[in-house]
Amino acid sequence: MNPDQVKFSSSPVEATAAESDLVVFRSELSSYNPSSNKFIRINLPVADKSWIDWGDSVLSLKFTNRSHDTASASTSETAVKTQLTNLIKSVSILNSQGEQVEYINNYNLISNIIDDYTMGENHKKGVEQILCGGSATGDPNSAVEVAGADSTSEADGSSLVMVDRLMTGFTSGQYLLPLGYLIGQAPAIVLELEDPATALKVNTAANTVVAYAVSEVQIRAKQIRFNSSFNSNFEATMASAGEVGVNYITETFLHNQGSLNSGVSGQQNVPFSVNPRSAKYILTAMRLESDILNKDEFSLGVRHSAATDQYSYEIGGKIYPTQPIDISATNYAQAYANVLDCFGQIGNLNHNTLITSASTNTRFYSATQDTSSKFIAGLVLEDFNSATNASTYSGANLSTVGQMTYRPKISTSLSGAYRCDFITSCDMSLHFTLDGRMYSVK
Repeated sequence: MNPDQVKFSSSPVEATAAESDLVVFRSELSSYNPSSNKFIRINLPVADKSWIDWGDSVLSLKFTNRSHDTASASTSETAVKTQLTNLIKSVSILNSQGEQVEYINNYNLISNIIDDYTMGENHKKGVEQILCGGSATGDPNSAVEVAGADSTSEADGSSLVMVDRLMTGFTSGQYLLPLGYLIGQAPAIVLELEDPATALKVNTAANTVVAYAVSEVQIRAKQIRFNSSFNSNFEATMASAGEVGVNYITETFLHNQGSLNSGVSGQQNVPFSVNPRSAKYILTAMRLESDILNKDEFSLGVRHSAATDQYSYEIGGKIYPTQPIDISATNYAQAYANVLDCFGQIGNLNHNTLITSASTNTRFYSATQDTSSKFIAGLVLEDFNSATNASTYSGANLSTVGQMTYRPKISTSLSGAYRCDFITSCDMSLHFTLDGRMYSVK
């Protein structure tokens, strides 16, 4: 007898013939820097009726350290540590009519947090560090130093070519995207460069001015072409779908911001508002405001606890979780489990993260308000109310909720102001219509 896994048929379905080639999409200009031309536009001129496979796509650029010492030329004092994602403040996806279909603000912070909680050290040092610079351990201080300019004014220092994936719903690689069916100008990806003081950590802060430039920016991906029979069938499918078009469900991230004032303690309420139809989880990171534009701090790679010893969220007049999450030097596992649950990792016994219990710059939590840590608060929204709302895919429908509140309890009076970054993962539906439009629904 044949095993169950072997299937035979007298009328097998033939595969669809297709061919693919590697295409390179280059930026409009040869070089960019955050002080003048900080928006990098990469047009995507896809061949007629072709599809793009983002599954193995990569963003590549050449980073040049232009930091200098105003008192005396020194390549060692002006050396910096960074990684590719730190350079990207935001990512915009534009359709063929120039309309924005996806926007991720504070992309670099979100990417750092995702890496911390979904990547193991072996992969970090064996793949990620070699590709995109950065640390081999999750401690940003372990990143490779890139020497600065041997000058007292801005000039080219050392360079490093970096490669990384773009973490957007549009480039997720879950599906082939029919960009060759769009009508109008080429769709585009626009990257906004981050301020040097946020993106870079300089070796010596005194007398140094941090600066950088990027050049040779390109995205490489596979372009797929099917035969005419497939094209006709796909166009018929789009025609039958009407104005809604065919759609693909993917994941994107929304960013909101709040603050904790200096001097506060006890129960705090930080309002924010986000309204996707299908929110999967919410993360909250806290950073000292004075660190964010400090060239001597790793404000993207590490955050702080702001002396939080308990937290919850208020959504639609209800408190979630039903009992607040307690956190302390001897009870941090519950908060850590909540964050892992957001990423679907809590039950994965083989999963590793870049988090430790106590190591410098990689510890999950410190009760001391301004000690660097990877701490974030998390709330899972998966299957929150999707069973009773057909317009959601897997998470909470927040489209009519309005203002929400993050409720940390601060154990000691804050010695400085803190920024609260709210990151919401949500389902995004990308639609393609027969008349050549692409639009999104979040």
